[in-house]
Order: sequence, then C-alpha cells, then structure tokens
Amino acid sequence: MWQKIKLIKSLDLGHFHWSIRYGAAAGFVFCALLLNYLPPVRTLPFLFFFAAVALAARVCGFGPALFATALSAALAEYFLILPRFIFFHPATDLLRLLLFALVCLVISSIARQKSKAEKIAEENRSRLAAIVESSEDAIFSKTLEGAITSWNRSAQKLYGYTPSEIIHRNVKVLAAADKEEEIDDILRKLSRGERIEHYETQRVTKSGAKVDVSLSISPLFDLEGKIIGAATIARDITARKLSEEVLLKTEKLAAAGRLAATIAHEINNPLEAATNLLYLLGRNRSLDERARNHLALAEHELERVAHMSRQTLGFYRDSSSPMTVEVTKVLDEVLGLYGRKLQAKAIAVQKEYSAQLRITAFAGEVRQVFSNLVANSIDAIPGPGSLKLRVTRSRGWQDSNLPGVRITIADSGSGISPEQRHKLFEPFYTTKKDVGTGLGLWLSREIVKKHQGSIQVRSSIRSGQTGTVFSVFFPAGAAAEADDQQEHFLKHRESA
Repeated sequence: MWQKIKLIKSLDLGHFHWSIRYGAAAGFVFCALLLNYLPPVRTLPFLFFFAAVALAARVCGFGPALFATALSAALAEYFLILPRFIFFHPATDLLRLLLFALVCLVISSIARQKSKAEKIAEENRSRLAAIVESSEDAIFSKTLEGAITSWNRSAQKLYGYTPSEIIHRNVKVLAAADKEEEIDDILRKLSRGERIEHYETQRVTKSGAKVDVSLSISPLFDLEGKIIGAATIARDITARKLSEEVLLKTEKLAAAGRLAATIAHEINNPLEAATNLLYLLGRNRSLDERARNHLALAEHELERVAHMSRQTLGFYRDSSSPMTVEVTKVLDEVLGLYGRKLQAKAIAVQKEYSAQLRITAFAGEVRQVFSNLVANSIDAIPGPGSLKLRVTRSRGWQDSNLPGVRITIADSGSGISPEQRHKLFEPFYTTKKDVGTGLGLWLSREIVKKHQGSIQVRSSIRSGQTGTVFSVFFPAGAAAEADDQQEHFLKHRESA
C-alpha cells in the first residue's frame, strides 16, 4: 500500500509547468494509439485511449485529461475508425465518439476525485506522523508477535535506542528479566482486541537503567478489521514516583515526630524519678570503684535519654553553646556500653587512636552518632569477628583547607549490597527487618551535616572479603556555626 502511494506521488505532475503536463498527456495518448495497432486489440479501438485519459487525469490534472480526451477522439476518428485517414464519418461513428468523450469525462472526474482523496489522505498521514514524531510521549508500534515496527523520537530519548537499533527487535528487549511474562500477557490481551490503559510498570533502557512508565496500548486493525499489531504510548513517570515516595516519607516522618513528642512527654516523669534514684545511689559510700564507674555510665546514658526527650519536645539544646569533645573518650564510653554484646559475640576490638583529638560539637549528638554506628556494626557480625576503630587528624574531602577529625569504624560483618547502599541513609529504610526502625543512620547523617561534617560508607559482600566501613569527618570547630543556625531558628520560632 505504501509503495503504491509513493509511486503515485512520484508521478504527480500537478505542480509542473503547463507545457510539461499537457505534453505528458499527449504522450499518453500517442502511446495508446501505438498500442491500438496490436492485433489482439484492433477490434477494441478505444480501450487504450480510456487508459490514457485516466492516467492523464491522475498524473497531470483535470485540464490535461480534457485535452487527452479531445486528442484521443480526434486520433481515433482519423486513424482507427474505418475508412481510415478521413475526418468525416457517418452519424453512428460520430455518436460512438461522443459516447467515448462522455465516458472519458466521467473517468477524468472519478480519477480526479480519487487523486484528491489520496492527496488528502497522504496529507493527513504526514500530519499524524509529524504529531507522533514531535510528541513528548514515547510512541511505537509492534506486531502481535512483539516485533517493533516504528519508533518515534521520544521513544529514543526515553529508552536510548535509535530506530535502526530497535526496529524489528522484540519488545521484550525493553523489559527486565522478571517482566517478560508481563509482555506475553499484554500481547495475548491485544490479540483478543483488548486495550491496556494507564498500566504502570518498569522498563529497562539501553544502558540497563530501570525507568518507571505508564503504558497505554491499543490494537491496530487493517481495512478488513483484522488485528495486525498494537500501538504503545509510554510516559515516563519516574519523577512522579519519586515525588510520591518523598511525600510518603515526609508524612511518615511527621507522624513519627508527633508520636515521638507524645512519648517524650510521657516519659519525662519516670526519667526524672530514675535520675533522682541514681543520685541517691551515688551517695551510698558502700559502693566500690567499679560500681561507681558503672553508676557514672548509667547516669550519663540516662542524661542522654533525657536530652533526646527534651530535644523531641523542642525545649532543649545540648548546651547554650557547643563544647569541647574528646573524640576517643566518647568512643571508649560507647564501647563500654556495648561491652556485654561484644563479649557475647566474641568480637575483637582493635583501636588505632592518634593523640587525644578534640572537636567543638554537641557532645550528646556526637555520642549518638557513634552509638548508632557501633550498634549497627555489632548487629552485622553474626559470630566471632572484629571491630576496628581509628581516630586520626584529617582534612575535609571537598575542602582540603578544612581541618578536623576523621573517625573510621570498620566491621567484619556480612556487608551491604550496592542496591541497599543507595538507600542506606533514607528515613525508615532498614536491613534489620524486625528489629530496625530505619531512623538510626538517617539521624546520624543529619547530625553530621548539622556539624558541617560528612559521612561515607564502603562495603563488600564478596566471599572472604565481607565487611563494612563507615568514615565520619567532623570539622574541628564547625559546631559553632551549627549552634548559630539553631539559635537563629529558635529565635525565629519564638518571634512567630
């Protein structure tokens, strides 16, 4: 069909000079005259002239077709009607010529109308093709077997394949391995004449990246109403999906904040009672030195719980200003709290501390970061293993002029897969299933960012080389800036 249309279009002389169009019409007529001298058609003198007029109407236009009609009548009257080579014949022969002219006029009119219809159809097809090509949605067609037959510019942009790379290939090349059955189900529905509307799924680009798409797929019919393929409109909804995830996380964080504030309010009284009891216990002179050390750790941790409770309610800051924190001392205190767990799992602790390094920070928040990282490392080690702690003087990753302290915590645990590492610092994401809240690492990163620091993670899951390393950098005095930001926020809230 397309080849026929292209052939007619290539023979269309309607836009040429009149001399060419009328000359071509005359040529068609003279060719018909020569063909009429063939022995099989001598008894049908007007047969080829009808064809010549129809061809002139289709190719040259209506005017040349009228010219071809008149020329054909004259040549037939002079060369074909007996006796030949005279211009005057009986009335019956003249009537035959008149009928020939009338039939040629009808043929010319029909040919002209058909030519116009095909021209309009061709213009509509061109217009539709331009709309498809300029559409922001990926649009392509395929056979019922899944072979891709057309591919627009947006499809190339979305999936990464050029038309020459993708046409004639099966549409399954766009699906992940676990989505091939989904493609088969869609093709079966299309073969039954069903439509697929706003179907959300994932597809794979040329680079292997996954993209969220919304598909609308319709069957294609031929002139007889038989299903010959399908047309697919694919819209990239990756940004919308990300927005929905962010909104969902925001709502969950807001709900968690309201719940945390309620819990913090309720536990303030028992916390105060426990603090008073520990104070009275500390005045007991019968306690030995070891018991007093344990009591001091308990008071310290209880104060941290009280601090987090007050922070949750929004009435408290760690101190009126950041204080000097001895990093190695805080790390050792955290290790003391997890001493029983470390011993139960037979985890060997290795320390590589430089000379006592200090930073200006909120001590309780720094302790919380170390506590989260050490607890995660212990949970990641299933049995006997090692935990390495290193504290060194360092410089910022992005700003080499920024002095500070780098704390490295490495474990010999099971490791973290690349897919999990991308989501590790997202709120509510956890790999601990039943015991994790998914807030520890997210909160740790927020605390580090508040102190103008940075946190990175490396991990391996290869056999014999499993383990995870967290590296935290705290600037030596950046917490003063964090304190100024917090003070400005509190003043703004009070004024509001």
